[in-house]
Amino acid sequence: MNDPLRPLLELRPEGLFARAFGAFLDPPAPVTRALLSHAHSDHAVAGHGEVWATPETLALYRRRNPDWSGTSREIRYGEEVRDGDAVLRFHSAGHVLGSAQVWIGSGDESLLYTGDFKRRPARTTLRSEAPRATTLVTEATFGLPVFRFPGREEIERLLVEACRAAFDAGETPVLLAYALGKAQESAAILGAAGIATVLHGAAWKLVPVYEAAGFPLPLSRAYETGPALPGEALVVPPNCARTPVVRKIRRRRVVYLSGWAIREAARAEFDADVLLPFSDHADFHDLLAHVEETGASRIVATHGFAADFARILAARGRDAAAIPEAAERGAEDA
Repeated sequence: MNDPLRPLLELRPEGLFARAFGAFLDPPAPVTRALLSHAHSDHAVAGHGEVWATPETLALYRRRNPDWSGTSREIRYGEEVRDGDAVLRFHSAGHVLGSAQVWIGSGDESLLYTGDFKRRPARTTLRSEAPRATTLVTEATFGLPVFRFPGREEIERLLVEACRAAFDAGETPVLLAYALGKAQESAAILGAAGIATVLHGAAWKLVPVYEAAGFPLPLSRAYETGPALPGEALVVPPNCARTPVVRKIRRRRVVYLSGWAIREAARAEFDADVLLPFSDHADFHDLLAHVEETGASRIVATHGFAADFARILAARGRDAAAIPEAAERGAEDA
């Protein structure tokens, strides 16, 4: 595959560049103009001069980077931005609140950059779309066949059951969930089941953005108002697993929420009692479904198991390649 991104994108040292709009897509370091697919820190670093993103992503970006003083441009889902014959649109990615896939078209060529995405429905974000494109630049965080996650109903049932089992045993459920996306989604799931949640400050400070977008969390409160009481679940980021906020709870049941929970090794890594493969990303089978539904004749994989996913597609007769520079980029939100 020769120059699979051209003519719509270029791979530069700073990252993927959309020349028609003078913007880098999710660049890993500050640039003059960044086009952000969502507000996770591995895609939305601080310090950009100008940011183009959905209104929700911009609101989250500002809350996570309160000292940022750059300029911004809001682009809503479906809105068209034009420069000559080049067109840019955002389509829902279903990953976290405000997440977007970036569609760029010019003449007979079109390209869809997924950023991080999830095809399964969720309670705190819009469901992803699959617009047609000639080239698909897709994440491959879970781009191996071993990664097959339970459906939404089963995940919700398992989460609620884990919390109720902890309560029955006189324990506090401690959910290890990423501060943006997973924390609010798990709180919404438990809230619908009548279970109150106490959110770590990193997650709680983002709740006003969720409320403004129409996703309230009425049964949630901030950890700063007091530790979890009997009948409440504590939600903290995974990096808090061995900190005093968790360790001082003598009777606790730790539930690790992540696509990586499919690995038994995660139990020791996070001192977890329950492993729940609850991901905000597409699993392997949904990655394949996205390839089919977008109708792309060229596929470029990035992040995670990019090279492996590209090889699998090529073995199935697809015109596929990987971007090695991005393949090892870390994920905040798996």
